[in-house]
Amino acid sequence: MNATNLQPAPPDVTPELLTTKQAAKLAGCGERTLWAWSRSGLAPAPVKIGHGTRPAVRYRRSEILTWIAGGCKPVGGRAD
Repeated sequence: MNATNLQPAPPDVTPELLTTKQAAKLAGCGERTLWAWSRSGLAPAPVKIGHGTRPAVRYRRSEILTWIAGGCKPVGGRAD
């Protein structure tokens, strides 16, 4: 399947996997901020899809929403 043939999801479908841009918008912060928070354990870690030097990075919508609902507490890593 060719990536250029992919169509966006219909408007009534909410994707579970979000791009960094979408996840940052949902969290109300910038993309670099979300990335830094994720790397330091302050926010949920993304999922890497694929192999090689540039796998696709996506955030689980449910994890971002749960993190926000829980008061944006550190989720692990170096931020204890």
